[in-house]
Amino acid sequence: MPKVISYTPPWLSRPAPGASIFSSSGQKAPDYLKGQKQSVYSGPTRIQARRGNELFTVVDNQIRWSDLTRLKNEWQHTSRAKNETKLNEQVGERSVHYRVLVVPVYERIRQLIPSPNGAFLAIVADHTVFIAVLPDPAHLAGTDNSPIRAKSYQLGPTTHVIPESSVVSALWHPLGVHTNLGGCFVTVTADAAVRVWELDRNNHWSFDRPTLAVDLRKLVDGTSSDQDFAPSGFGKNKGFSADFIDMEVASACFGGSGTEREEAWAPMTLWVAMRPGDLYALCPLLPTKWRATSTAVPSLSAAIIPKLAALEEDPMEFEEQLTACRQQYDWLAEIDNQEPLRTEFDSDTGSGSEVLTRPANPSAIPRLQGPFRFDTGDEIDDLDLCDLLVIGAKVDLETLMMGEDELTLDDSGDDRLSATVICLATGSGRIHVCLELEGVEGQWLPKAKKNVFSTPLSEPADLVLVESLDTMKEERQSSNNWPTFTKDVYSRYGFFVTNATNVTFISLTSWVERLEAELQSEDATGTAFRLQVLCEGAASLRERILEVEGSGAGAKDLSGHLPASLVYYDYDLGYLLLTSQSSTPHAAILDAPEVSLPDIGNLRLYESEGQAPGSPVLPPRRPPYQVPSIFYAEPPLEFFVDKHVPHRQRQAFKEQVRLSPATLDLVAAAHRILSAHTNALERAAADLFRRCERLQGEMRDQLKQLADTADRVKGVSSEIGEDGKRVEGSRSGEALDKRLQAAKDKQTQLVQRYEALRNKVLKSGGRPLSDKEKSWVVEVETMSESIGDYRREDGQLTQRLDAVKEIAGDLLTEVKTIAAKSPIAAEPGTPSSPSAQPRVPQRLQRAKIADAMQMVERESAIIDNITSRLERLNTSL
Repeated sequence: MPKVISYTPPWLSRPAPGASIFSSSGQKAPDYLKGQKQSVYSGPTRIQARRGNELFTVVDNQIRWSDLTRLKNEWQHTSRAKNETKLNEQVGERSVHYRVLVVPVYERIRQLIPSPNGAFLAIVADHTVFIAVLPDPAHLAGTDNSPIRAKSYQLGPTTHVIPESSVVSALWHPLGVHTNLGGCFVTVTADAAVRVWELDRNNHWSFDRPTLAVDLRKLVDGTSSDQDFAPSGFGKNKGFSADFIDMEVASACFGGSGTEREEAWAPMTLWVAMRPGDLYALCPLLPTKWRATSTAVPSLSAAIIPKLAALEEDPMEFEEQLTACRQQYDWLAEIDNQEPLRTEFDSDTGSGSEVLTRPANPSAIPRLQGPFRFDTGDEIDDLDLCDLLVIGAKVDLETLMMGEDELTLDDSGDDRLSATVICLATGSGRIHVCLELEGVEGQWLPKAKKNVFSTPLSEPADLVLVESLDTMKEERQSSNNWPTFTKDVYSRYGFFVTNATNVTFISLTSWVERLEAELQSEDATGTAFRLQVLCEGAASLRERILEVEGSGAGAKDLSGHLPASLVYYDYDLGYLLLTSQSSTPHAAILDAPEVSLPDIGNLRLYESEGQAPGSPVLPPRRPPYQVPSIFYAEPPLEFFVDKHVPHRQRQAFKEQVRLSPATLDLVAAAHRILSAHTNALERAAADLFRRCERLQGEMRDQLKQLADTADRVKGVSSEIGEDGKRVEGSRSGEALDKRLQAAKDKQTQLVQRYEALRNKVLKSGGRPLSDKEKSWVVEVETMSESIGDYRREDGQLTQRLDAVKEIAGDLLTEVKTIAAKSPIAAEPGTPSSPSAQPRVPQRLQRAKIADAMQMVERESAIIDNITSRLERLNTSL
């Protein structure tokens, strides 16, 4: 659980130049945005992206770039030389705080998604998508601060256009071949259309048409792979279907990131969440050329081949499962038979991967699996899902490493779960944590002529709802709230949830470790009960990281939704969480989690709520005061004439003021603008005044607390008289020793009571005994009876021990006699007479001797074991 060390660093706060990255230029809105219909946007807001330590953000529909490490270093350098005016001026002249990337996007930008290798930036607007080629960081970090025009391509000029459905999710395929010339990109629209784009800068046609397009509303009712599942084309009448409402897409994500330690099917699975609450899975969804990790094909072989062999033993009972497994085997066989196009090596991770071709059989379009559902216990079925986060299961290393000595994997990092974790966010800020225990595998529809499926394999499946928790108070909920997930850089099972006005961290790491230990336990006795206890208890730890409050400067301050947070971890930047709102950055410097110990930060989510009476007044945890943007905004009447006065009326300003309707309109327009500006100033000043009053009250409370603490310390260090009153002016060390000893005695009593209760609980409950444990108890009881007889010198155990010793002695004597008569034991050079000794083959003699020696060793081991047991039982008695 990360702890907040400090909030927005000074190099990102005003008056530092770093704050200018998020500041609005104050210019009027672009002309292409004026004509668009302004409506309340309901969708994900991801207008910030990172590439290493670089930042891309959208301000006034402009894409701005900056290097945070460079900003921090320049601020530190300037701060050290703040007394040298000339040096400051020189630094200010040569510093470039941010650059503007000019991309011809004529809609409001909603999402920025950089490619895995940092070569491209996907820009998602309401209906259009652009792929921009990012310049090299060295080229962006020059001394020139003029806007730079980036090379860009419109994705699907006839597919993603304004008349068509909006783009909800845009993803870079984790198994795509990403180079400086292209990569694999996946778009998912609100009308449940999934398109796979294999981009190549040398082939402009790749930006016009997708290589694979699937309409999930058609695929959900599909019965044969020969059907046409392509989405309806541009301008075609799509008609009406009952699935239009139930299959409105809210979000989509892949089940893995394509690493070696993930289950092989996970990065091939595209999970799609619908607004009402259903989940669907497409597996495997691959481009024509995909990247296979070193564990992908071996993991698939280890899972498919034994399963196929087991199903073929009873083909009549598992007919449908056998057919589906044969499809997987044929798909895997085509992968095994092909030669890799090339082999790639990642120097950062030290792992290699092969570029393979997508198998043509059974089909390029997989079966739509689902819907996956879970029971929330509420009567309302519509969950209003907003975002989805899937954490794939780990690869089975024991099965994978069997017979593969040369395959070595780095086992560093936190523990991973052998089940898929699915986190869902709703519009109210509630997070549902679910488990998918069965695992999603590749499935395809049958051919039309070979339709062996009588019923669809993909039936509704149930998810295990682990926990539902809120990240927003009910009074702070808003209709335009759209929570988004951000993965943590430390823990695989930790993530940040960004709501409209706050950022909350949720960790499942400790619960996942306990659950994995239970799932991997060899003893299945009582597993169901223990799993139920794990799922019914608290599974997650949550901590409020940021809370953005209204500044009182007008409704505009709360009109913007916090964009999805970014998490940086670098030696220079530290552990930094960054987001922004209303031209103001909001950040938190976090402490790297070293040891997960519970403290006040883990136990309290909302400050000063539910505080017990008499508890000490804790200092409020809130971000520092951010100066409202109205205080440093440009004067509203500076460009009044240019913006609001027609050119034909400007000549009247040079003449004497005359009372006329035109003059009245001019004064009224100026009054409206000036009154709005002054009203915002009044609200910001009033908010600052209230904050100052609250600060004074908090200081008075803290001073009062200090005075009370001083009185208590004075009472502790003073001697108590016979009448029970404190003797003023006396400081007795004996009194302190007495109170300290009394506290230690009380602590000792509490520990003893705790141990007694703990032993009582352990004895009264626990999991049922296994068969091995029951047999061990019977053996102990029998041994106890034998020990009792042994004390009376007529026990069965003593007789057995004497008999065993006697047999062992006879055997040893017999072995020595046979060894002495054997020709093997004769001295070298002494020939054995054929007439004096029988002709026994040496091999038989050696075998007999080996059998005898093994019998002696076994009896000796039994004797030693019985002797040690007797010693332990005597010691315990």
